[in-house]
Amino acid sequence: MRRSRAVAVTGVLAGIATWYWALESVLADRADPAGSWISDLGARTEGTGLLFDLLEAASGLLLVAFAVLLVPVIGRRSRTLRWAVRALVAVGVCTLIDGAFPLSCGEALAAPCELRYDAIDIVHGVETLLSIAITIAMFARFAAWLRAEADGRLRRLGAWTAASGALWTACNAARGAQLLFDDLAGAKGAVQRTGQVVFGLWLIAVALTAARRTEDGGRSVPGRDAVSRAWQDRA
Repeated sequence: MRRSRAVAVTGVLAGIATWYWALESVLADRADPAGSWISDLGARTEGTGLLFDLLEAASGLLLVAFAVLLVPVIGRRSRTLRWAVRALVAVGVCTLIDGAFPLSCGEALAAPCELRYDAIDIVHGVETLLSIAITIAMFARFAAWLRAEADGRLRRLGAWTAASGALWTACNAARGAQLLFDDLAGAKGAVQRTGQVVFGLWLIAVALTAARRTEDGGRSVPGRDAVSRAWQDRA
């Protein structure tokens, strides 16, 4: 029971924490959710930048903690899931790095400032690209395993994972497109935040499903044994 509660609470908190940017209207010096990147909130030119960097770091720590708690729940026999969980850890680490290496300037919030492209900016940019690639791979691995399961609950989670991954990827593709089409720049923040909402909801769904599996794992419950075996015994 304690483990299932820890999985549920940590996963739900990790999901909610990815929406820390929603506090910008009450905490940030300036707010422009449609046209600014989330990273602009933590820029070094912003007086409240450190606060948002700390919130992002907390989000990363919760992601790592949730992934670690998933290891004994998922089991050791599935190579696909092992890599999926490792990818989730990597996403959490990237989130920590993102907060630890803030942009030199919040361009959309403090125009006409320009990035310095110093070492910190470069680390931030490289981390962003790596995080996107790792997250796409994570969604793909989770979806591939879950959709192959016989249990209806897991297949539904697999379908939700595939849909979430597709929408999250589309949002990030739209972020990239704004670099080519200036007309899209005004909505770049909106699509980025939409992707974060999808990611957070997916984390919550995984947390609740995994917690239910953990709670059922110690006893025999009609109709639920298949779920318990599926999470632990998938080869």
